[in-house]
Amino acid sequence: MNETHVTFVGNIATEIRSTRSRDGVPIASFRIASTTRRFERGKGWADADTIFVTVVCWRQLAEHAASSFSKGEPVIVTGRLRMRQWSAEDGRSGTAVELEAVAAGHDLSRGIAAFTRTQARPVEQAGRSAADELAESIAREPLAVAPELGTEPTDPVVARNADAEVAEAVAAA
Repeated sequence: MNETHVTFVGNIATEIRSTRSRDGVPIASFRIASTTRRFERGKGWADADTIFVTVVCWRQLAEHAASSFSKGEPVIVTGRLRMRQWSAEDGRSGTAVELEAVAAGHDLSRGIAAFTRTQARPVEQAGRSAADELAESIAREPLAVAPELGTEPTDPVVARNADAEVAEAVAAA
């Protein structure tokens, strides 16, 4: 199946609306306005048509967009373009153009921003693999190593045990 991927550059035209789906999935939406500028001889630059598109963000992108964006800010949004027909109870109908965002950020050609990385979500204990457990045990009890960095353990028994543990962890994973 082919999908149309586009990138819009423009300004946020509405307040960010943040909500959750029935299943508790975060959703954020806002409208972006993108105005075409053209150069006309003798007149200079002039604004042409303005396109308004509804941007819909899901999950973590929705949470980040709601925390990071405000009305009027210049942004770049890329994602899947969707068009759907709608009709209202009063007889009006039309076409809605939506962009299901895959990535979004501030347009740094028009300002500066400071990036803050989010904390990784904790991994549940039930999904731990043998390799995870081995890494944790090695962190608690490091192997004896020679004084020079990057050399093998000095005790041959420790070296054999370490190799066996690594082999078991790899085989179990």
